[in-house]
This record gives sequence, C-alpha cells and structure tokens, in this order.
Amino acid sequence: MSRISFTVVRLGGAALIWADRPLGGSIAPKLNQALAQLDADAATPIVVDLVRVPALDEGVIAVLAAAAVRAGDRGRGLELRLSRGRSATVASAAQLRMVIGQAYPSIAEPGAA
Repeated sequence: MSRISFTVVRLGGAALIWADRPLGGSIAPKLNQALAQLDADAATPIVVDLVRVPALDEGVIAVLAAAAVRAGDRGRGLELRLSRGRSATVASAAQLRMVIGQAYPSIAEPGAA
C-alpha cells in the first residue's frame, strides 16, 4: 500500500511542494529526487509548504538541507512555509536546521547537525 506523501505543483518557472502528513521513512529518497529535478529544471522559486506537516524525520531534514544548499549555491534559496504564518528563505544546511528546529522543537536535539 503506497500513499502519496507530497505533491509537486509547477506554476510557470516556480514550483511548490506541498504535504499534509508526517514526512519520514521511505519518502526521503522520493523527495530528494523531486527537489533535485526542480533544481535541474532551474525552477525558481522552489517553495516547500510544511504548514500542515506535523512531523519530519532526520532523513527528510537532510534532504531539505541538501536542497537548501543547492538553492543557495545558485543564489536563490529554498523557501519554506511553516505553521502559524511563518516563512523563511534558507540558503544553507545550518539555516534550514535552525528554522526547522524552531518550527518543530521536538526534533531540535543536540547532535542533529
């Protein structure tokens, strides 16, 4: 039984990745593939909407961190939409982990870098 865990929407040159359930487990490689393809396609901006995502695991955080680095290397950053109307544009793994740690305090543990 396979459920789609995220949706990719292309709007012109822009891209939106949206999910409404916990992201973890086997989803990380699929998410990495989608983000890498969007980067290869030079999508801008790439927006990752996590507003309705209650939890992320370390594999998904690592994928998002890698995407932030790729976007930062291209001078555009990865745009995040988070709960309570928060948003951030991150261009490095450290920035992404800081923002995710603030949005998901239960996963911001020492040694998660």
